[in-house]
Amino acid sequence: MFFHPSVMLFVFFLLFSLIMMISMSSWFMIWFFIEMNLLSFIPLILLKKNKYSVESSLKYFFIQTISSIMILMGMILLFMNIKFYNLLFISSLSIKLGLAPFHQWIVNIVEGFSWPLMWVFLTVQKIGPFVLFSYIYNMEKSVIWVIYFISLLCAFFGCLGGLYMSSLRKIMVFSSISHNSWLILGMMLSTYLWFIYFIFYSIILLSVLYIFMSYYIGSLNQMFLKLNFFTSMVLGVGVLSLGGLPPLSGFVPKFIYMKEFLLFYNYFILLFLLLSVFISLFFYCRLFIYNFIYMSNKNFFLSSKNMTINIIMYINIMGFIFLPWVMFIY
Repeated sequence: MFFHPSVMLFVFFLLFSLIMMISMSSWFMIWFFIEMNLLSFIPLILLKKNKYSVESSLKYFFIQTISSIMILMGMILLFMNIKFYNLLFISSLSIKLGLAPFHQWIVNIVEGFSWPLMWVFLTVQKIGPFVLFSYIYNMEKSVIWVIYFISLLCAFFGCLGGLYMSSLRKIMVFSSISHNSWLILGMMLSTYLWFIYFIFYSIILLSVLYIFMSYYIGSLNQMFLKLNFFTSMVLGVGVLSLGGLPPLSGFVPKFIYMKEFLLFYNYFILLFLLLSVFISLFFYCRLFIYNFIYMSNKNFFLSSKNMTINIIMYINIMGFIFLPWVMFIY
């Protein structure tokens, strides 16, 4: 289904609009390609033919339309040289990214997404708005305090929101909100640092979502019924890496960020982000700990015959190699 010509056409326009969005210097052309990106993504949501996909596509369309109108209003204020434009831009991009406190709409629509589309939504669709955030910051440095506030809110809601969820899609959404707190600050520090974090996050998230997709898992209860011991162990390593537990791969970009925060004396923000990581690791543990306790299969050292599962394991433990190298460089 994903290789149907019409689907490939929408994917092409999705990627084309994204590239053009981050390449333009005109705010009107940026807005134009944001709308192209919106119209390209909605048909991909409808590929999953169930009652949730139609509802999700309509909600996504209305929310994105509201944020696009706010961007147009910000452009008008920018041309009129009214300083309020930067808050409108930040609010509209926060809505598009689902940053706290504008995050609840994402939680409500993800049940209509397939797992591949979920990965696109949580990674690829964020590139454009994050780059636009850096444009706004370069235009008006004073917005850094608003960005700090949004980052702290993302860390707060992201770590607490997933504690009481049983739907894996919603847990991954709150995980993404928590990671957004690091990503938005990284974009303010350096585009290069943001890119490193984004690549690590995208690959690790892909490894976790691949397991969910392969075993047709959508909730915690299904995990206990469908996963064997070794796959549960691989998933456990994956989600702990996603949470940033040292010395797994997901800790590498966080370590780089911590070094940068210490250089700029951002002790409070760093402490708050680390506290949110510790809380997030608790609900990550829920994804696999019961399988470890109650699994009847005791063949701990047996590897999987599925080569992809083994590769996922290797990806997430590569932090043992990357971390000493990164510590030497930084």
